[in-house]
Amino acid sequence: MKKNKRYKVIIVILIIYFLFLFIFLGINNIKKNNHEATIIVGNDTVWNYSNRDWLNITSSAKIEELGWQEYKVYLDNKYFGDYFLWYDDSKWYAFKEDKTAVKTDGELIAYQSNYDLKIQSFQKNTITNNTYVHQVLRENGLSTASRLTVNDIVSFDIDSDGVNEEFYIISNAFPTDNYPETYFSIVFMVKDNVVNPIYTNIEDAKFGNACKPFIRTFLDIDEDNKYEVVVSCAKYSIQKPEDMLYQLTDKGMKLLISNQ
Repeated sequence: MKKNKRYKVIIVILIIYFLFLFIFLGINNIKKNNHEATIIVGNDTVWNYSNRDWLNITSSAKIEELGWQEYKVYLDNKYFGDYFLWYDDSKWYAFKEDKTAVKTDGELIAYQSNYDLKIQSFQKNTITNNTYVHQVLRENGLSTASRLTVNDIVSFDIDSDGVNEEFYIISNAFPTDNYPETYFSIVFMVKDNVVNPIYTNIEDAKFGNACKPFIRTFLDIDEDNKYEVVVSCAKYSIQKPEDMLYQLTDKGMKLLISNQ
């Protein structure tokens, strides 16, 4: 009898345990699978996120369909308000519901979704300790004496563990007083003293398409309290910047989607 009672108790505990997993994990996964979002990055990129799949929207007709809809608008990663957006002449314009135009000065990020995305501001500083910079340059066969036109560092807690990761952004693109044989643009993250490559572009200066990299925004796409990062690389004025969305994984930074 005692054994039967013991087995019954174990079975009840197991049932409660699996019910707990279903309620708190299964329902959460179902919610994430139903996430729908349209994300506007600057004036040149529109991404659609649906059921954990990504789509880069480039069709003029599709972009026109997205016009005159209400979006949550951020300028320089700070919430600006809910406005109707309209795309015309390679630029997004913001309006109130009564069609009154709203001036938008700053880097635009906007989205509409069936859930809340989190967008965080951050500060950019000049790199003062070149230990990791020189390490990465050597690993890529580049001179540590290279004259940099981009030399920035961003400190941000991408995985919400209470410790900031360091994001390094370096480049020698578009110099004004020297002409290197090789152009490079590199973005990497240092986490727990380990270098995690994010974006690397090295080109022969005679044939390469140089660009200046920068971090555009950090945002939580899937409500897991971990942030994705949008890295952009600005090209000559007649060319669209390259926008790329990266996610931190157990194997490092993974590219989710780009506008190329």
